[in-house]
Amino acid sequence: MVRHIADLISISASNGHPEGAPAWREWSMGDDMWLTHVRHHGLAATNKRRPPGTPTAQRLVVVVPDDDRWTLRHGTHMRAADAGALVVADPSLLFDFRAFGTGTIVVLDLPCSWLTLPDETIHRGIDELRDTNPLVPFVRNHLVHLGRIGARHPDILPDLASPTVDMLRSLLLTSAQTREQSSAAELLVRVKLYISEHLTDRNLCADTIAADHNISVRKLYAEWPSEEGRLSNYIIRRRLERARDALITRRHLTVPAVARAHGFADPTHFTKRFRAAFGVSPSQWRRDNAGP
Repeated sequence: MVRHIADLISISASNGHPEGAPAWREWSMGDDMWLTHVRHHGLAATNKRRPPGTPTAQRLVVVVPDDDRWTLRHGTHMRAADAGALVVADPSLLFDFRAFGTGTIVVLDLPCSWLTLPDETIHRGIDELRDTNPLVPFVRNHLVHLGRIGARHPDILPDLASPTVDMLRSLLLTSAQTREQSSAAELLVRVKLYISEHLTDRNLCADTIAADHNISVRKLYAEWPSEEGRLSNYIIRRRLERARDALITRRHLTVPAVARAHGFADPTHFTKRFRAAFGVSPSQWRRDNAGP
């Protein structure tokens, strides 16, 4: 398996397909956070045997299979495949994942410390995660998108690490429903998800966010964490990050069209904010990342 989880998981072909063993590509998203794309013709991923007492780093593995032909045994739980599913696992526990037929899998692997959550919350979030969780398709689609970006423009991936961790933290919190999760934290999870889903709405602002969450604007500002900066600046930052990706992945759109598609009514204002955030103009960013 790839070097960052080589001491925990072994990947091999699960059948005698003539195309041979699985092939993978991996990209770093930052300090010990990795994205891996696996192409296979039947795959088995299992824990490697370790001597008793061997310490294991606390990590989280998130897996996105591209179809519904797989099974997972994780700890004491056995799970059958669901179409459009998302698998979240602790690789230090008993782990046996089997995929059948030809397909691809996207794997995100990171230290649990990135989540800044108690261990109990992480483990309960994993155990209680269901495909009915409304964040599952959102996170799943995000990881699929990361795999596409990695294949063409891996240099962008480290900039997407922080919003990716935010999504995973929100996913585990909503799944865990732990007692230590306060109403303020629950509100923050919902607000950040709402912002992510409405970034293309030019009318997105504190008033619309508060109205859709049945709270006052004053309460929204009171609960918004200071470490994220001003709410309006957070929205602009997320829009710029999304637009930066679109400049590469949606080259058929002009720069003004990308600006409008990401909530910026004035292309000149978009260019000014983009340059301030990333040090180059949108056009120069697109040229610098033209690819082969």
